[in-house]
Amino acid sequence: MQPEAVAITLTDSGQRFGEWSDIEFMFGIDSYSALSLGGPFDHERAEVREAFQPLMFPMVSVTINEELVMTGRVKDVAPSVDASQSSIGVTIYSLPFDLTEVCVRPDVLPLESNAFDLLQIAQRIVTPTVGVGVVFDGMPGGKFARIRFEPDATPHSVLVDLALQRGYVLSDLPNGDLLFRSEAPTGAPVARLRGQPVGSVSVQFQPSNWYSSITGRASQKAGSEGSRYTQANPLYKASNQRAFAASVSDTESADVPEATRAMVGRMVASVVSYTVDGLPGWRDPKGNLWRPNTTVMLEAPGAMVYKETELLIRSVKLSQTAEVETASLELVLPGVFGGLIPTRLPWES
Repeated sequence: MQPEAVAITLTDSGQRFGEWSDIEFMFGIDSYSALSLGGPFDHERAEVREAFQPLMFPMVSVTINEELVMTGRVKDVAPSVDASQSSIGVTIYSLPFDLTEVCVRPDVLPLESNAFDLLQIAQRIVTPTVGVGVVFDGMPGGKFARIRFEPDATPHSVLVDLALQRGYVLSDLPNGDLLFRSEAPTGAPVARLRGQPVGSVSVQFQPSNWYSSITGRASQKAGSEGSRYTQANPLYKASNQRAFAASVSDTESADVPEATRAMVGRMVASVVSYTVDGLPGWRDPKGNLWRPNTTVMLEAPGAMVYKETELLIRSVKLSQTAEVETASLELVLPGVFGGLIPTRLPWES
């Protein structure tokens, strides 16, 4: 089987680089795409020195077998030399990743919006800040009565909380636009993973984050007592009660129930995750690249998935070395990013 051909092309010059010995892609339903590359560093070539200058953040497009999979900027470069060779490591993040590190431009202030929906809020702060478009794979939902955030807040920290209240998570498109993504429906798994060649399956639980109920409380304003809403966790079966309360700081009273249900969904998403390592190649049985926001059927009794269960691919890692290509999948319970709580847990009979 031929290895996947990965290349990066600089947007400004059109210079293309495709000789890499170590490659690792990361894609996620609720994260921004990233790519790490390693290979020889021919410092005698002027175009190589120019392309990988530190602290320059050049824009690049990334292709796999000529299919555009990511548009981003080179962020980290790590050259090294020893007695045998010079090499370089390069890390690329998709364009919207800058929303996690920069602040909104001062000319966009003040950062307060009344009766704006999520699309209007995003358009106001995203494009002026990082120069990318905003795309929804559904309707933006109802308007927020009032939101305000501080000038030193990152746009991502604000938008991710508002998005979850409307059933969206933040990711990116191959062309570099910011994507407000809703969770895909179940019922069309791309693979059935059981027995061999599943590879290895491990599970991680987060019992500290498991609560019998969550209470959301709106921020109080002058002359107001605010409001609160409690959402029980229907999957909680333990005899002891574990309640949790949180302030919903960017909403008013009408948004509290929806925001609280979103918090319960996030809790379920974080409390258990399965990692399937060592899948051969980068493609699913249908010949498509493994992608987040699709589902698989998993049966792994040794990892407490006692019955075949449909799980959501939260993130994908594609790795390539000189010897082998493998894929790794992080799986979570379906429905949790859309505010839907599963009816049962994989280890329940």
